[in-house]
Amino acid sequence: MRIRIPAGLLSSAIWLLASAQAQTYRSHIEHPIARYKMSARLDPVTKRVTGQYTLTWWNHTADTIPDLYFHLYLNAFKNLDSTFMREGSVSRRGGREGWFARPDADKWGWVDVDKIQIVGGPDLTRLQVFVHPDDDNASDQTVMRIVLPKPIPPRGTIELAVTFTSKLPRALARSGFEGDYFLMAQWFPKIGVYEGSGDRGRKQGGWNCHQYHGNTEFYADYGVYDVDLTAPSDYVVGSTGFRRTEHLNADGTTTYNQYQEDVHDFAWTASPRFIKVRRTFDWGNEVRGDEILKWAKVLNLPADQLALRNVDVTFLLEPNHLNVADRYFRAVFNSLKYFGLWYGQYPYDTMTIVDVPRHSATCCMEYPTFITVGTYFWPAEYGLSPEGVTVHEFGHQFWYGLVGNNEFEEAWLDEGFNTYSDGKVIDEAYPFHCGYNYFFGMPVPAYSWLSVDPPSFPFAGVGGVPVGSLFSCVQFPMRTAGRDFYLNNVKDDDLVRNGWQYLNGASYGLNSYTRVGLTLRALESYLGEDVMARAMRTFHQRWRYRHPDTRDFIAVVNEVSGRDMSWFFQQFFYGSNMVDYTVSDISSTPLEGKVGLYDEGGKKVLYAEKSAEEAFNKSKDKRYRSTVTVRRLGEAIAPVDVAVQFQNGETVREQWDGQYRWIKYVYDKSSEVKSAEVDPEHKLTLDSNFTNNSYATREDNRGVAKWYVRWVFWLENLFFAASFFS
Repeated sequence: MRIRIPAGLLSSAIWLLASAQAQTYRSHIEHPIARYKMSARLDPVTKRVTGQYTLTWWNHTADTIPDLYFHLYLNAFKNLDSTFMREGSVSRRGGREGWFARPDADKWGWVDVDKIQIVGGPDLTRLQVFVHPDDDNASDQTVMRIVLPKPIPPRGTIELAVTFTSKLPRALARSGFEGDYFLMAQWFPKIGVYEGSGDRGRKQGGWNCHQYHGNTEFYADYGVYDVDLTAPSDYVVGSTGFRRTEHLNADGTTTYNQYQEDVHDFAWTASPRFIKVRRTFDWGNEVRGDEILKWAKVLNLPADQLALRNVDVTFLLEPNHLNVADRYFRAVFNSLKYFGLWYGQYPYDTMTIVDVPRHSATCCMEYPTFITVGTYFWPAEYGLSPEGVTVHEFGHQFWYGLVGNNEFEEAWLDEGFNTYSDGKVIDEAYPFHCGYNYFFGMPVPAYSWLSVDPPSFPFAGVGGVPVGSLFSCVQFPMRTAGRDFYLNNVKDDDLVRNGWQYLNGASYGLNSYTRVGLTLRALESYLGEDVMARAMRTFHQRWRYRHPDTRDFIAVVNEVSGRDMSWFFQQFFYGSNMVDYTVSDISSTPLEGKVGLYDEGGKKVLYAEKSAEEAFNKSKDKRYRSTVTVRRLGEAIAPVDVAVQFQNGETVREQWDGQYRWIKYVYDKSSEVKSAEVDPEHKLTLDSNFTNNSYATREDNRGVAKWYVRWVFWLENLFFAASFFS
């Protein structure tokens, strides 16, 4: 339902909408560090891209810089001696055995810098040296250094002319080809990031240019990309940025000029199979007036600061995925809406989404204004495929794209923030969703019978087709998604750590994604949802087009909340201790009055226990002394709430700092304690055992009965389905 907006606000909204419709992107960076003027040609037969570019690079620091560092990412796929291969990373994306079973000469990838020279100056080609700043692997060729004949002065500029050849690998780890499908990512020699003193807490200036590791992604400076892409004319081409020109060449190829300012990477794709579908995100139709007012109130901002902009959205679809086009677009539109309202409008004119071939190792990656996603051939009606991956990868436009953290060293600042944020979008846009596993492409509920509500009678199906015994929707909360994974692996590493230094791929995944999502949800519980929303927006807006680190986020949280949350970050970001609070005991004793010998009038007077008990039973003003014991079983320390409920319905809430191992609460009241629960709202999503959080004085068999009913229904449903297919 739409609401009436005050006249002044309505006129402001109309003006903003009109300007957004007419506006094209305008740079927000006064002096870009890197400017690429590039041309590249794809040869589908040789699987090679030949290219050249002019790079204008600006030294934004007060340092005199004697050398240059470049990433040569594709050399990670050149041979088994690269650091990427030595780390066993092929198996993480695409399957090591399958990839190595491919024809030998075709699958390897590499990039050569054929020539590099200073424009109008000396040739630097022979000065190329491979370096390995992260390990002692002299065979790794993913980082190149050139010592310059003349240093770059403070605030000085160097202009380079570079010619290169890139051989694409058979698809793995985000890049490569599969048949006539090509994805060019991290495909050209890309200059590293020079950090001056004070940048991201650095004490001394220097290059930040890490090798390509299996458990790391990327880091680059913001700049301008003006790129001519040439491919066979029957290929559909998509890329970062917006298309300025398209020229048909005499040799059967077409050249496309793509341009984008204020981005730190450029990726593209080409395939003759793509079906291009374009739609416009019209924010005036997608966002209601009451939604603007709601979030303006939460964020404590004027409503006009929540104005979004129209965006040209293009999907490059696999032919057999046209049936999910509407769901794909809805997922992107929901993302543009909620990420925009919460963190600030998506500023670019275009968004291109690639629907990759089934099981492609190039799936599910993010690049500026360009992402790759995928889905099943039979997406469940209430499942989150393709919505989940689409919302997540789009979210990286905000966390990684617009806020450019160092993914090598602090992957959690984008992957974790995005896990938290995409979960919030799912909560808003898809409140009713179900969890599934997939067998032969068929959706099957993902949870065990203990977690499944009793199925509908005789049984429910998918899309009206009765294909199994437990096809009732299994809902799961995004707030605690991945909690089992966290509990099984949390002790492996601290959260804040270089990506390649985690114990293994599982630990990298946990500490970059799942654990951070859970931890930020816990932080939200302590701060309150509104304060958390304001902190997240403030952090995003303050660090757009810049490179923050963990300390910058902590500073924003403390500033916006007005509280010192250092204890929280020290416990849950810089440590790996487990959380476990429990109510270990409850007791209530009647206050029967005097029992025993008492000195009265110079004599010892005996008060019998039986008499006191009889008097208590007859009394209308009974009193009880109750004790509730709460313990901290885990090593992590956090303040918690304790809710104590009495038999007469009274509830008392306590707050415990959790510093010592236990605390006892003693009450003298007219009613006995009925139950007690520590952390009743489950603020601590990281608690290792919710089942011991509560304690009741009397047994409650309702839970057992519920499990029994589920079990009986499960068996009956199973036999019924089996008879149907027999």
